[in-house]
Amino acid sequence: MKFYFNDQAFSFELLRAATYAGYQGAEIGECLATASKITEGDFESWFLEWNKMADKTASTAEDCLSKRHKVSAREAYLRAHNYYRTGEFFLDGTDPRRMENFDKSVDTFEKAMDLLDTHYEIVKIPYGDTYLKGYFYGAAADPKNALAARPTLLFIGGYDSTLQELYFCGAAPAIKRGYHCLVFEMPGQGEALRNQNLYMRHDAEVPVGAAIDYMETRSEIRMDKIALLGMSLGGYFAPRAAAFDDRIKACIAFNVFYDTFDSTLNQNPQLEQLLQLPEEQREQLLAVAEKGNSNLRWMLNNGKWVFGLQHRYELFEEMKKATLKGIAGKIKCPVLLTMGETDHFVSEDQLSALIDEIKSPMTIRIFTKDEGAEEHCQEGNHALFHQVMFDWMDEVFDNY
Repeated sequence: MKFYFNDQAFSFELLRAATYAGYQGAEIGECLATASKITEGDFESWFLEWNKMADKTASTAEDCLSKRHKVSAREAYLRAHNYYRTGEFFLDGTDPRRMENFDKSVDTFEKAMDLLDTHYEIVKIPYGDTYLKGYFYGAAADPKNALAARPTLLFIGGYDSTLQELYFCGAAPAIKRGYHCLVFEMPGQGEALRNQNLYMRHDAEVPVGAAIDYMETRSEIRMDKIALLGMSLGGYFAPRAAAFDDRIKACIAFNVFYDTFDSTLNQNPQLEQLLQLPEEQREQLLAVAEKGNSNLRWMLNNGKWVFGLQHRYELFEEMKKATLKGIAGKIKCPVLLTMGETDHFVSEDQLSALIDEIKSPMTIRIFTKDEGAEEHCQEGNHALFHQVMFDWMDEVFDNY
């Protein structure tokens, strides 16, 4: 799916930003007006134009709030948050503007959440000698008894997710369907990366286990009905955690990742020979290869940042650790596996390998071009994904 830009990375990230309109995180007109001023393939231009739109929308939100227009302020804050998040996306992790924009995105998002009509709270999940930040949302189905014991969705992101973005992708549709929802930052994401220097790790069962330990302290969570949803690279994290933690009673891979190294080579075959070279040559050639490829440039530089690496080539050693080979067969709970038929990060052989290994009850859903949901994580049609996922969850928990 091409959305305004020919450059795949720019097209996809614009589509991603616009998709959040379903829960007031964007307006199509604002997204297209911003895109029209961006020089395609130019990361600096991308940042500057999104930042202008974000500042303008945040100013609108502040004005509405000062005049006590609660709903208008909430919706403008949500859009401003998403535009700040989108703007920083292609910046290098060491660029000070990235942290500045991130702080603005969190600030505007939490101002919007303070104006919600449903239960919301910021939580700290104990994790080693520190914590992982999360948001807990109470189901909206019964406002007078918002924190009654209910089935709960535990939701994690992936390679580039922020905690705040997960509201649009899973929390908002969960609470209106009568589920509580806990979203939290994994190491290598959001504030955990930026403020606490917690780098991404392949053994997702450790941070997910910490979150479930926390859930056990809350009486409003039914521990016999916990579903774990993992988005993008979370499609690896979630099945991995489910393989090691029987407290997870349903698992959803919001686009599958069976083996991240194999998947990367499948999508970027030009890298295979390059990775056979000595380390110094690898680094030099990766720097050359990324210049004409926005997706590769972003993937390599983001990987250095989230894993705390010095060199681009080191990323592939981290990817080799992130595999479900020999692990997926340990999953005991029902699993929903999803992907888009033109996913530019994952090929169908990843799905086939996962299907071959999982032994627990399994449902597979491939989203198509005809549905307008063929992209990675169904950007462009989250409503369809949410319908498929939550209907599946309803049926699993009714029959479990």
